Amino acid sequence: MITLSSQTNYFIINAMNIMKKKFLFLALALPLFLCSYAQDDVTKEKFEPFYFAADAPHMEKVLPAPPALTDSRYFYDWTQYQWGKSIRETERGRQAIADAGICARYFMERYGQAIGVDLTAEKYPEMYRLFSRLHLTEQQGGASAKAYFHRVRPYQQFKEPTSVPDHENPKDFTSYPSGHTHASWLVGLTLMVIDPAHAEEIMKVAYELGQSRVIVGFHYQSDVDAGRLCGSVTFARLQSMPEYQKMLEKAVKEFQKNQKK
Repeated sequence: MITLSSQTNYFIINAMNIMKKKFLFLALALPLFLCSYAQDDVTKEKFEPFYFAADAPHMEKVLPAPPALTDSRYFYDWTQYQWGKSIRETERGRQAIADAGICARYFMERYGQAIGVDLTAEKYPEMYRLFSRLHLTEQQGGASAKAYFHRVRPYQQFKEPTSVPDHENPKDFTSYPSGHTHASWLVGLTLMVIDPAHAEEIMKVAYELGQSRVIVGFHYQSDVDAGRLCGSVTFARLQSMPEYQKMLEKAVKEFQKNQKK
């Protein structure tokens, strides 16, 4: 029979204790790693709108026609365009440039600043999913009206540059209604349901996001006003959809849970 020395026993027991600690660490760390990975991965998920253009309300049947160049209402569009140009070099003008790059991540950042909450995809994946699908739904919901009215954008009409030249397209005659405003208003109304305590701050940002389109010279004021109406129509349409309600409920619970931490 081979008898192990006390020194050998010591090394064996010590090695086993070290291995146990390593396995314990892995067992505790693995769920956290998987959770972190799942949260990070939400930005890589593929999303679809809640409905496509064929099933969307036809906004061209809701909206009035945009003002023609000879319409007295066009004078207001022109004065608002001049107002926007006059503040492009200000802090508000710089904010308007940032507002041009809307997406779920930007919506969360912009609205989050207003309500004093760090809204990120990592902390609020359900909200990110919901906002991503709302943005896609807006694109479907406003497509028929944009094609129907086929309105020239102000920078095309006046042959002047915008604050976002990379977004300009000489063949893009889809000024009316404003899609950015449609999406921003829709997201704002939805976030107001998630966080009713900050309703005023949320809708103030929703309004500013629309005005930013006038400031950069990409939309007329009437485009923006119509976009807000479209946002309200789309929001109302979604209330009857169980899929939207289910995602909204998850986002509400997620928000409430995080606020208790």
